[in-house]
Amino acid sequence: MRPLYLKGADARVELDGPALKVRHPERADVWFPLQRVSRVVSDSRVGWAMPALMACAGGGITVTFLADDGAVLARLVGQPGERAEIRQRLRDALLRPDWPARYADWRAGMQRMALRSVARRIGMGVGQPPTPRALHQALQAAARDRDLLPAYTAAGRALHALVHSQTLQALQDAGIAPDDHDWPGFDLTHDLTDLLFWDLHLARLAWLGARRRCGQPDPPDSAAVVAFFEQRRARLDHLLTSLIGRLHRWLIEL
Repeated sequence: MRPLYLKGADARVELDGPALKVRHPERADVWFPLQRVSRVVSDSRVGWAMPALMACAGGGITVTFLADDGAVLARLVGQPGERAEIRQRLRDALLRPDWPARYADWRAGMQRMALRSVARRIGMGVGQPPTPRALHQALQAAARDRDLLPAYTAAGRALHALVHSQTLQALQDAGIAPDDHDWPGFDLTHDLTDLLFWDLHLARLAWLGARRRCGQPDPPDSAAVVAFFEQRRARLDHLLTSLIGRLHRWLIEL
């Protein structure tokens, strides 16, 4: 199964039997069997037929709609997967009066791990991890020194939306829908996305530097950002699976 990326105001998505049919004027129609689509990331200008959207929802395929700048505008979330254990443990945990504090501790521990990994790779030492703010400032300074800060920021915004879509689908596949963690100030999809996104900061900076040396334009267009994301997707899938597994083990021990 692979993600499907759609863009263009002239594109239209329809349901044709067990497949999504993508139509463009003056191009041949293309069919994507639903059973082979893991999730969909769609330009907000793409036209969608309601049966196609409902087929995605029924099949547990998340559709994320993006603005031109890469920001998430909306998302369609279908039925979660059949794995019920982690879903039930999360629901039970949310009923505990000490849940917010305990979850904050777990999230902080995961963040320290992510920060140590990035700090080690840029030579900041691993004894006491830097604060998120300090590390962000160091990375932005590195981008600024290379005259890459605008491209670094723009690409980061678009990549964050792609990671968000990936995380949302992974939680769906694990049996956890957004409604399952409906708690004031608590957004599991956002939290896991932010944790996972730390792995892309240095890779993004290196990628933009390589583009600059090859004379490619800044900032990269959406197709280039998607291509870069796809190169990293297998690693991100591995990290995300590990992160959800850690969450599951923590819920069991809670």
